[in-house]
Amino acid sequence: YFTTPKTRDSNRVIPMPNTVANDLLEYYNIVKKFKNFNPEFFVFGNSFGVEPFCPEYIRKRNKDNIEKAGVKNIRIHDFRHSCASLLINSGASPIMVAKYLGHTKIDVTLNTYSHMFQSALDEVVKIINEINVDI
Repeated sequence: YFTTPKTRDSNRVIPMPNTVANDLLEYYNIVKKFKNFNPEFFVFGNSFGVEPFCPEYIRKRNKDNIEKAGVKNIRIHDFRHSCASLLINSGASPIMVAKYLGHTKIDVTLNTYSHMFQSALDEVVKIINEINVDI
């Protein structure tokens, strides 16, 4: 089932990475051939895009994939944190990370991920240390 987002600002349009768009297009071209295919449920539907999946479906698929991959179990919401952490560690602007996550105030992003900015602070000090100013 679908519900409204937690906040009004959570309803937003964000750019989709090319790899995701390409994978979805490839998958769409496969499943659209199935009988009773319904494009309305293509992304948030069962394996054949025929009907919406139940809430437990994502958790089960996550569990199955974790077992196949032999990796540590993380909750679905943890993927959001992993995404934010990866963006921050890759040098993305905290303001843009906040916007991508749908945080209306950057404070939420900074408070949640402040520990990740330590390496950036270390880099600032390194730059200051390397500045040679003749006074």
